[in-house]
Amino acid sequence: MDFSEFGRHAEYVIAAYAMAALVIAVLIIWVRSDKSQLDKEMQALEASGIRRRSTRRAGPSVSQVVSSGADDKSES
Repeated sequence: MDFSEFGRHAEYVIAAYAMAALVIAVLIIWVRSDKSQLDKEMQALEASGIRRRSTRRAGPSVSQVVSSGADDKSES
C-alpha cells in the first residue's frame, strides 16, 4: 500500500490506530469472558444455597445508625 498520499507520518498514524483497535478488541473479549466466568460462579453459589445480598430485605442505613447513636449520647 502506498502511504505517501497520506503524508509523512501516515505509517505511524495507521499503526497507532491499529494498535488502539487491537487493545479495544482485547479488552472487549476480556470483559465478556470475565462476565461469563462470574455468571458461572454466581450460578454455582446460588445452587449451593448462597443468595445475593441485594435480594435480602435492607436493614437500617449507616446514616440512621450513626444518627441514632448521636441521639442516645445527647439524651444522657
